[in-house]
Amino acid sequence: MTIELRQPGPGSKGREGEKSRTRPGPLAVRAARAVLFWERLWPALLPALAPGFIILILALFGVFAAVPSWLHWLALAAAGAVTVGATIRYGREASLPTRREALERLERDGAVAHAPLQALEDRPFGAGAQESPLWRAHLQDMARRAKLARLRAPRATADDRDPHALRFAAIGLFIVALVVAGPDRDARLASALTPNAAFKGGGAVADLWIEPPPYTGKAPIFLLRSGGAVSGSRAQIDAPEGSKVIATAADLRGVRLSITTSDEETKAVAADGQLRLPLKSGLVRMRIGGAEGRWPVAVIADTPPLARFIEPPATTDDARLAIAVAVEDDYGIASASLRLKLDPDQPRPLDAPALDEASIRAERVIELDGLAGETGERRFDLDLQADPWAGLKVIGRLVVRDGAGKEGATEEAAFALPARPFFNPLARAVVEQRQTLAVAPAEWHRAGRSFDALTLAPEAFYERPTDYLLVRTAFWRVMRQGGKDFSKTVSEFWPLALQLEDEALELARRRLEAAQDALRQALERGASDSEVSRLVEELREAMRQYLQALAESGQSMAEGEGGQGQSLNESDLEQMLDSIRDLSQSGAQNAARQALSDLENLLNNLRLSSRGGGQGQNPGQQGQGQSGQGGPAGAAGDLIGRQRDLANRSFERSGEPGATGDDLAREEGALSDDLRNLLDQLRAGESDPGGEASSALGEALTEMGRAEEALEGGDFGAANTAMERAIAGLRDGAEALAQEEARQAREGRGEGQSGPAVDPLGRPIGDAASGGVDVPEGLEGQRARDVLNELRRRLSDGKRSEEEIEYLERLLERF
Repeated sequence: MTIELRQPGPGSKGREGEKSRTRPGPLAVRAARAVLFWERLWPALLPALAPGFIILILALFGVFAAVPSWLHWLALAAAGAVTVGATIRYGREASLPTRREALERLERDGAVAHAPLQALEDRPFGAGAQESPLWRAHLQDMARRAKLARLRAPRATADDRDPHALRFAAIGLFIVALVVAGPDRDARLASALTPNAAFKGGGAVADLWIEPPPYTGKAPIFLLRSGGAVSGSRAQIDAPEGSKVIATAADLRGVRLSITTSDEETKAVAADGQLRLPLKSGLVRMRIGGAEGRWPVAVIADTPPLARFIEPPATTDDARLAIAVAVEDDYGIASASLRLKLDPDQPRPLDAPALDEASIRAERVIELDGLAGETGERRFDLDLQADPWAGLKVIGRLVVRDGAGKEGATEEAAFALPARPFFNPLARAVVEQRQTLAVAPAEWHRAGRSFDALTLAPEAFYERPTDYLLVRTAFWRVMRQGGKDFSKTVSEFWPLALQLEDEALELARRRLEAAQDALRQALERGASDSEVSRLVEELREAMRQYLQALAESGQSMAEGEGGQGQSLNESDLEQMLDSIRDLSQSGAQNAARQALSDLENLLNNLRLSSRGGGQGQNPGQQGQGQSGQGGPAGAAGDLIGRQRDLANRSFERSGEPGATGDDLAREEGALSDDLRNLLDQLRAGESDPGGEASSALGEALTEMGRAEEALEGGDFGAANTAMERAIAGLRDGAEALAQEEARQAREGRGEGQSGPAVDPLGRPIGDAASGGVDVPEGLEGQRARDVLNELRRRLSDGKRSEEEIEYLERLLERF
């Protein structure tokens, strides 16, 4: 019988589908190829992986931590060389198996004869051969045999390369090394391929120190510096409570830091390139490579601060609370607060409600920012007139806190909070009902009825409709609150009382300050001429309204019979505004800002004068009858400026290392002599009949003596504190002298004498508008602008030398 072999034709499609169903699935073939590849790869990998595995085992046992880094490098180099050599030699054996090899593996694992899987992949030669009965019978037989094909587990091909099965011993040794490494296993594994860079040549490339808390002001205590010997024990080191132990190194993976106490051992964890531990009394241990250093440390406990009142809190003449306290702490005070409670036994007016239980239990906390600093005495005044408890008796204590958060407190003291006097009956009623809502909120109906009664018949009892509207608004605010929390209402009633006391003057003052701020900011940023002119006009209008309100309140600018040169009138202030505008337009920005500052000082002096005299006296008359620069008040003002300048220089000197204060001490001594001469004049004359100014200046003289002694000893901190107290005493004395001069001026003393007008501190203000910078006008203004343009043109020339550029810049800054 002859069989014709042909290539498959189009008609063989159905039989191809029948044949494909007998072949193994693609997953079986892929699995067989993967098994064959692993059997070839594993023997090739063994010699390449063995050196690295040995390195890991040695690292887990801590061998590399005890050897020099050069030996670690040598081991890594040898392991790398062996790995590369084994990869080159055996890597070619790990070739990818073909499909036919995978089919052979399936036939061999299934013990199938005649290679049926490969036979099913064959194609007959010749056309029509696939239609032959013999070929179909052959395929059917092969398909039946192919069902027996199997894939078994991979063969142990590594035995040819490792006949003694050392690989299993290595795995067991690796597990033992993991157990030995314990919690350091991760660090040891990480350092296996990184030779220890923190320890070289017997010296540590690492730093270890104790960092005290910032509030102590102590310098860090270095235990180890780079290049120092690590091994050994040191003497005990004392450090403040709250300190931290910090270590840095080129490679922290080879550094271990811990603190061992009698109870436990605390290990540091790396964070942000450092090892940190809170300090405890015990043993600081640092291990680098095979060396370990030990430092016994002891923590110095932080003692709580102490505070005591030097004298009971009292009310000053200007309705402030004067407090004198002495504080002590090992590192200084960080913050302080005044804790107040209402005195439950204080008498109450017949028409006032009793204090309720909640108000008696409540504690008011007033933070005192100025008490932070070193141990010593503190004297200061508090303005508590706006407090709802003003005028009531309280029990207070001063609580101080140090940098560690520990607190100390003074003994409790009973005193009355100062209250501001109100002369407007409506304002006084608002303040009284405000206090009722603060200390007895359950009696809110009483406050509501009081406000309601105050608003009866407004057409008969109210001259200004706004006053009626303000009081009526207060009534509805109380009634709509409905007995709920009145804290917001209490806070809002204080500005209401101030507004009722002098509504027009308060509003005019606020507008004046806003206009001054707007013009100042415009000058600082170099605004255009049109904007500056607009802001000047706004300031002019605000100033006119303020002066009008000042006059309506009985505090006119020029009262009495002084001469024209002794008064400050509105035209002078108008001329100063014109000067500011012209200086800005001519490019003299610095001069314009200085002129604005002079104007603000004059307006502030007007306000100070109205508060000091209480009767609206003219500040230009307060210096009448005095000679020199404003008489004793002017001399005191001059001493204030000199003392402040000396305090500034002392503060700057304190930041210089190794600085001395002998020259400053001599200047302070000269300043004390001048103040002593002024006191002699006051005691011999009539400028201080009540002795208030002499008392304040005497306290200032005492503080000057303390400052001089501190400067001689180089204690700039104590000197600055004493200087600040001396400035406060000088200021009090100058104000007392100014008030006395104003009183004498009202009584006619010095009448007929000529001299410049002075402000409440004795400074001449009569020629304020004409003094200072001459304002260019007309052609002079144009010439000034031409000069500025020429300076700018020359400065923009790139051929100028550095010296010329600096000179031109100084000229522009000046003009």
